[in-house]
Amino acid sequence: MKGKYRILAIIVIALIAVGVVNYLPKGGEMGQEEESVKPVEKPALWGLTDPPLLENVSWERNGNVEVTTLPRNLTGKLEEQLRALGYYPVYANWSDCRWTIWDGRRAYYVGETEGGILVARGELKAVVEWVNETSKCGKPGWKTTVIGPSPQKALSYTASLIGDALEKDGVIVVPSEWNGKIPWNLANYSLEAGKVKILILIYATDEQLEYARSLLEGKTLCISALSYRALVVLDGPTGDISRAYDSIESVANTRGASCG
Repeated sequence: MKGKYRILAIIVIALIAVGVVNYLPKGGEMGQEEESVKPVEKPALWGLTDPPLLENVSWERNGNVEVTTLPRNLTGKLEEQLRALGYYPVYANWSDCRWTIWDGRRAYYVGETEGGILVARGELKAVVEWVNETSKCGKPGWKTTVIGPSPQKALSYTASLIGDALEKDGVIVVPSEWNGKIPWNLANYSLEAGKVKILILIYATDEQLEYARSLLEGKTLCISALSYRALVVLDGPTGDISRAYDSIESVANTRGASCG
Protein backbone atom coordinates (compact mmCIF):
# COMPACT_ATOMS: atom_id res chain seq x y z
CA MET A 1 0.00 0.00 0.00
CA LYS A 2 2.82 2.36 0.88
CA GLY A 3 4.41 1.56 -2.45
CA LYS A 4 1.20 2.50 -4.20
CA TYR A 5 1.07 5.91 -2.48
CA ARG A 6 4.74 6.40 -3.27
CA ILE A 7 4.03 5.84 -6.98
CA LEU A 8 1.07 8.25 -6.91
CA ALA A 9 3.23 10.87 -5.25
CA ILE A 10 5.87 10.51 -7.96
CA ILE A 11 3.22 10.91 -10.70
CA VAL A 12 1.81 14.05 -9.06
CA ILE A 13 5.27 15.57 -8.71
CA ALA A 14 5.99 14.76 -12.38
CA LEU A 15 2.76 16.39 -13.55
CA ILE A 16 3.49 19.50 -11.50
CA ALA A 17 6.97 19.67 -12.98
CA VAL A 18 5.61 19.36 -16.53
CA GLY A 19 3.07 22.08 -15.81
CA VAL A 20 5.75 24.40 -14.49
CA VAL A 21 7.99 23.73 -17.49
CA ASN A 22 5.13 24.42 -19.91
CA TYR A 23 4.20 27.58 -18.05
CA LEU A 24 7.70 29.05 -18.15
CA PRO A 25 8.59 31.12 -21.27
CA LYS A 26 10.36 29.09 -23.92
CA GLY A 27 13.84 30.06 -24.98
CA GLY A 28 13.86 33.58 -26.42
CA GLU A 29 10.18 34.30 -25.68
CA MET A 30 10.98 36.76 -22.90
CA GLY A 31 13.25 38.72 -25.18
CA GLN A 32 10.74 38.60 -28.02
CA GLU A 33 8.01 40.03 -25.80
CA GLU A 34 10.24 42.88 -24.71
CA GLU A 35 11.20 43.54 -28.32
CA SER A 36 7.55 43.62 -29.47
CA VAL A 37 6.77 46.56 -27.18
CA LYS A 38 9.86 48.52 -28.14
CA PRO A 39 8.81 52.15 -28.86
CA VAL A 40 8.79 53.26 -32.49
CA GLU A 41 11.59 55.73 -33.11
CA LYS A 42 10.53 59.28 -33.92
CA PRO A 43 11.43 60.11 -37.56
CA ALA A 44 13.89 62.92 -38.20
CA LEU A 45 11.39 64.55 -40.58
CA TRP A 46 8.54 64.93 -38.08
CA GLY A 47 6.80 68.06 -36.83
CA LEU A 48 8.82 70.36 -39.07
CA THR A 49 7.69 73.22 -41.30
CA ASP A 50 10.82 73.58 -43.43
CA PRO A 51 13.56 71.19 -44.61
CA PRO A 52 16.41 70.82 -42.06
CA LEU A 53 18.90 71.54 -44.87
CA LEU A 54 17.57 75.10 -44.98
CA GLU A 55 17.46 75.80 -41.24
CA ASN A 56 20.99 77.08 -40.69
CA VAL A 57 21.73 78.90 -43.95
CA SER A 58 22.00 82.60 -44.64
CA TRP A 59 19.13 84.10 -46.62
CA GLU A 60 19.32 87.32 -48.65
CA ARG A 61 16.26 89.42 -49.46
CA ASN A 62 15.66 89.75 -53.20
CA GLY A 63 12.46 91.65 -53.86
CA ASN A 64 9.59 89.72 -52.29
CA VAL A 65 11.54 86.49 -51.84
CA GLU A 66 14.54 85.27 -49.86
CA VAL A 67 17.41 83.57 -51.69
CA THR A 68 20.25 81.25 -50.68
CA THR A 69 22.68 78.80 -52.32
CA LEU A 70 23.50 75.19 -51.39
CA PRO A 71 26.13 72.76 -52.68
CA ARG A 72 24.95 71.10 -55.90
CA ASN A 73 25.25 67.55 -54.51
CA LEU A 74 22.39 68.25 -52.07
CA THR A 75 19.67 68.50 -54.73
CA GLY A 76 18.30 65.00 -54.14
CA LYS A 77 18.36 65.30 -50.37
CA LEU A 78 16.60 68.67 -50.41
CA GLU A 79 13.84 67.38 -52.70
CA GLU A 80 13.44 64.32 -50.46
CA GLN A 81 12.98 66.55 -47.41
CA LEU A 82 10.51 68.80 -49.22
CA ARG A 83 8.36 65.78 -50.18
CA ALA A 84 8.50 64.34 -46.67
CA LEU A 85 7.19 67.62 -45.23
CA GLY A 86 4.24 67.85 -47.60
CA TYR A 87 5.63 70.06 -50.36
CA TYR A 88 4.74 69.13 -53.94
CA PRO A 89 5.96 70.41 -57.33
CA VAL A 90 3.66 72.80 -59.20
CA TYR A 91 6.00 74.06 -61.95
CA ALA A 92 9.17 72.56 -63.38
CA ASN A 93 11.71 72.89 -66.15
CA TRP A 94 13.65 69.76 -67.13
CA SER A 95 16.09 71.27 -69.65
CA ASP A 96 19.81 71.79 -69.05
CA CYS A 97 19.02 74.35 -66.33
CA ARG A 98 16.69 72.18 -64.28
CA TRP A 99 14.47 73.87 -61.72
CA THR A 100 11.29 73.14 -59.76
CA ILE A 101 8.82 75.25 -57.78
CA TRP A 102 7.35 73.49 -54.74
CA ASP A 103 4.21 74.57 -52.93
CA GLY A 104 3.12 73.87 -49.38
CA ARG A 105 3.16 75.94 -46.21
CA ARG A 106 5.17 78.36 -48.37
CA ALA A 107 6.70 78.07 -51.83
CA TYR A 108 10.25 77.04 -52.68
CA TYR A 109 12.16 77.43 -55.93
CA VAL A 110 15.02 74.92 -56.34
CA GLY A 111 17.24 75.48 -59.37
CA GLU A 112 20.54 73.96 -60.46
CA THR A 113 23.28 76.41 -61.45
CA GLU A 114 26.99 76.11 -62.13
CA GLY A 115 27.70 77.50 -58.67
CA GLY A 116 25.32 75.18 -56.79
CA ILE A 117 21.63 74.98 -55.97
CA LEU A 118 19.81 78.30 -56.04
CA VAL A 119 16.91 78.30 -53.57
CA ALA A 120 14.25 80.98 -53.21
CA ARG A 121 11.33 81.01 -50.78
CA GLY A 122 8.22 83.09 -50.17
CA GLU A 123 4.55 83.18 -51.14
CA LEU A 124 3.83 81.15 -54.28
CA LYS A 125 2.82 84.20 -56.30
CA ALA A 126 5.99 86.06 -55.28
CA VAL A 127 8.23 83.09 -56.12
CA VAL A 128 6.59 82.63 -59.53
CA GLU A 129 6.99 86.34 -60.33
CA TRP A 130 10.62 86.25 -59.22
CA VAL A 131 11.38 83.28 -61.48
CA ASN A 132 9.58 84.91 -64.41
CA GLU A 133 11.79 87.96 -63.93
CA THR A 134 15.12 86.19 -63.39
CA SER A 135 15.00 82.81 -65.17
CA LYS A 136 16.92 82.55 -68.43
CA CYS A 137 15.54 79.14 -69.38
CA GLY A 138 11.85 78.42 -69.02
CA LYS A 139 9.33 80.37 -66.99
CA PRO A 140 6.47 79.17 -64.74
CA GLY A 141 3.97 81.20 -66.77
CA TRP A 142 4.55 78.79 -69.65
CA LYS A 143 3.16 75.86 -67.63
CA THR A 144 -0.01 75.86 -65.58
CA THR A 145 -0.57 72.14 -64.91
CA VAL A 146 0.12 70.88 -61.40
CA ILE A 147 2.67 68.09 -61.82
CA GLY A 148 2.67 66.63 -58.34
CA PRO A 149 -0.16 65.38 -56.06
CA SER A 150 -0.66 67.36 -52.86
CA PRO A 151 -1.42 65.97 -49.37
CA GLN A 152 -4.94 67.41 -49.76
CA LYS A 153 -5.49 65.38 -52.94
CA ALA A 154 -4.31 62.27 -51.11
CA LEU A 155 -6.76 63.11 -48.34
CA SER A 156 -9.65 63.48 -50.81
CA TYR A 157 -8.70 60.19 -52.48
CA THR A 158 -8.74 58.35 -49.14
CA ALA A 159 -12.01 59.89 -47.97
CA SER A 160 -13.61 58.93 -51.29
CA LEU A 161 -12.37 55.34 -50.99
CA ILE A 162 -13.73 55.05 -47.45
CA GLY A 163 -17.07 56.54 -48.52
CA ASP A 164 -17.37 54.09 -51.42
CA ALA A 165 -16.52 51.15 -49.16
CA LEU A 166 -19.02 51.92 -46.41
CA GLU A 167 -21.85 53.16 -48.56
CA LYS A 168 -21.83 49.78 -50.32
CA ASP A 169 -22.95 48.39 -46.97
CA GLY A 170 -25.69 50.99 -46.68
CA VAL A 171 -23.79 53.06 -44.11
CA ILE A 172 -24.08 56.83 -44.48
CA VAL A 173 -20.74 58.64 -44.15
CA VAL A 174 -20.73 62.26 -42.98
CA PRO A 175 -18.06 64.77 -41.82
CA SER A 176 -17.42 64.70 -38.09
CA GLU A 177 -15.22 66.05 -35.30
CA TRP A 178 -12.46 63.85 -33.88
CA ASN A 179 -12.43 64.12 -30.09
CA GLY A 180 -9.16 62.32 -29.48
CA LYS A 181 -5.59 63.48 -29.96
CA ILE A 182 -4.30 64.17 -33.45
CA PRO A 183 -0.53 63.84 -33.97
CA TRP A 184 1.45 65.94 -36.45
CA ASN A 185 0.43 65.23 -40.04
CA LEU A 186 0.48 66.67 -43.54
CA ALA A 187 -3.32 66.76 -43.84
CA ASN A 188 -6.22 65.32 -41.84
CA TYR A 189 -9.96 64.84 -41.98
CA SER A 190 -12.53 63.07 -39.81
CA LEU A 191 -15.70 61.21 -40.73
CA GLU A 192 -18.54 59.44 -39.00
CA ALA A 193 -20.11 56.23 -40.30
CA GLY A 194 -22.95 55.07 -38.06
CA LYS A 195 -21.44 54.50 -34.63
CA VAL A 196 -17.87 54.54 -35.94
CA LYS A 197 -15.72 57.66 -36.01
CA ILE A 198 -12.89 57.71 -38.55
CA LEU A 199 -9.76 59.86 -38.60
CA ILE A 200 -7.61 60.13 -41.74
CA LEU A 201 -3.99 61.29 -41.38
CA ILE A 202 -1.75 61.82 -44.41
CA TYR A 203 2.01 61.14 -44.33
CA ALA A 204 4.79 61.03 -46.90
CA THR A 205 6.83 58.14 -45.50
CA ASP A 206 6.25 54.77 -43.85
CA GLU A 207 8.37 55.91 -40.90
CA GLN A 208 6.07 58.86 -40.26
CA LEU A 209 2.98 56.68 -40.49
CA GLU A 210 4.29 53.99 -38.15
CA TYR A 211 5.34 56.57 -35.58
CA ALA A 212 1.88 58.17 -35.67
CA ARG A 213 0.33 54.71 -35.35
CA SER A 214 2.35 54.10 -32.20
CA LEU A 215 0.93 57.28 -30.64
CA LEU A 216 -2.71 56.38 -31.23
CA GLU A 217 -5.14 53.89 -29.76
CA GLY A 218 -7.75 51.93 -31.68
CA LYS A 219 -7.92 49.96 -34.91
CA THR A 220 -5.76 51.40 -37.69
CA LEU A 221 -5.32 50.76 -41.40
CA CYS A 222 -2.75 52.01 -43.91
CA ILE A 223 -3.90 53.04 -47.39
CA SER A 224 -1.62 54.01 -50.28
CA ALA A 225 -3.00 57.35 -51.43
CA LEU A 226 -1.39 58.58 -54.64
CA SER A 227 2.27 59.01 -53.60
CA TYR A 228 1.41 59.32 -49.89
CA ARG A 229 0.45 57.06 -46.99
CA ALA A 230 -2.91 57.49 -45.27
CA LEU A 231 -3.33 56.28 -41.70
CA VAL A 232 -7.00 55.48 -41.04
CA VAL A 233 -8.01 55.31 -37.37
CA LEU A 234 -11.37 53.83 -36.32
CA ASP A 235 -13.09 54.38 -32.98
CA GLY A 236 -16.41 53.00 -31.73
CA PRO A 237 -18.09 49.74 -30.69
CA THR A 238 -15.92 46.70 -31.42
CA GLY A 239 -18.39 44.98 -33.76
CA ASP A 240 -19.06 48.13 -35.79
CA ILE A 241 -15.31 48.83 -36.06
CA SER A 242 -14.63 45.31 -37.34
CA ARG A 243 -17.30 45.57 -40.04
CA ALA A 244 -16.11 49.02 -41.13
CA TYR A 245 -12.47 47.88 -41.14
CA ASP A 246 -13.24 44.82 -43.26
CA SER A 247 -15.24 46.89 -45.77
CA ILE A 248 -12.51 49.53 -46.14
CA GLU A 249 -9.74 46.94 -46.37
CA SER A 250 -11.67 44.99 -49.02
CA VAL A 251 -12.08 48.02 -51.29
CA ALA A 252 -8.47 49.10 -50.67
CA ASN A 253 -7.26 45.63 -51.67
CA THR A 254 -9.44 45.68 -54.79
CA ARG A 255 -7.89 49.00 -55.83
CA GLY A 256 -4.36 47.93 -54.92
CA ALA A 257 -4.21 50.60 -52.24
CA SER A 258 -3.79 48.57 -49.05
CA CYS A 259 -0.45 48.93 -47.25
CA GLY A 260 -1.24 47.18 -43.96
